[in-house]
Formats: sequence, structure tokens, C-alpha cells
Amino acid sequence: MIPCPSCGREIRVLSSVYEVPYFGNILLTSISCECGFKHADSIITEVKEPTRYTIKINSQNLFTKVIRSTSGTLRIPELGVDIEPGPASTAFITNLEGVLARIEEIVTTAKKWNSEDEEKVKRCNLILKKIKETKEGDEELTLILEDPYGNSAIVSDEVFIEKMSEHEASKLKTGMTVMDITGLSEEEISGL
Repeated sequence: MIPCPSCGREIRVLSSVYEVPYFGNILLTSISCECGFKHADSIITEVKEPTRYTIKINSQNLFTKVIRSTSGTLRIPELGVDIEPGPASTAFITNLEGVLARIEEIVTTAKKWNSEDEEKVKRCNLILKKIKETKEGDEELTLILEDPYGNSAIVSDEVFIEKMSEHEASKLKTGMTVMDITGLSEEEISGL
């Protein structure tokens, strides 16, 4: 019996494995209780080679597909931006323009929060300006996507792909719990 964290009654657990393009096998779990408590999660079940993808972002390739798993770290050195996974990290599929839009949103919010700090506002304005210039074709930025579990990707002929050393991969944040369920049957997985 697994007790409900809200009321202590037995909770219902459903789980299944799905094959998802670019991510491989995903374990989906759903937990619910009569009291109304609910929780759902998805866990990538495969660990691949640690990989680094590097691409130049310009106005011509903004629709290039970016697949970021829950363990992927995004970096844009020219902006001083690092997006690292945390405990509540989510996977997403977007494009280069979508990555820039996410950064714009975060920087715009940071600018509002720090409106009294002239230096921070100046820094935010510089980042927003570089993003705008990149979209308009006047600037070029570098996107680096690193994944210690190899479950992220940039899909393009322009991307440079390299395997990371175990030492490099060990320095990255993972943001999630890793479960190796290879070799388990569907029944054993559903019993997790």
C-alpha cells in the first residue's frame, strides 16, 4: 500500500511505457486519491551517450527543431544565458525561435523585478537587443545543448554534434531521477 501524502488513504497508481520520437521509452505515471490528491509524471527510461549539440542561430534557421529532455542544459554564451534542469524540469520540443522566445520572456520578467537596479535593467536590455537583432538577421548567437543522458537533440544539417566525456557530463545538472528499467517486463514496470 502506498499512502496518500494528503490524507493517508491508499492511493491509486497507474503507469505505462510509451515510445516517443526523439525521447525513446517514457514511463508515464498517474497517482490519485479519493480525497482529490493527484500527481502525474513522465520519466525517460533510457540513458544514451552524453552529447553536446552546437548551432549558430541566425534569421535563416529559426525554425530548426530543438528537443530538450528533462536533463538538457541550454547555453547561449554571447548572452551569458544558461538554462539548467532542476527538480521540476520539463521536457519540450520547440525550435530555435521558441528557445529565444523563452529567454525573452524570462529576461523581460527579470527586468521588471529589478526595475530599481540600473545595471541589471541595462543587462536585460542588452540581451533583448541581441535577440531582436538575431531574429532580424543583424546578429548571430550560438546555442549549445548538452545532455548527460543523450536524450536531447537539435535536428539540423548545420548542427555540430560531439560526444561528451564522462567527466564533462558528470559536471552537468540532471534535474531528475534516473531509472534503468531495461530488461524489465511490462508487468514489472507497471508494478513500480
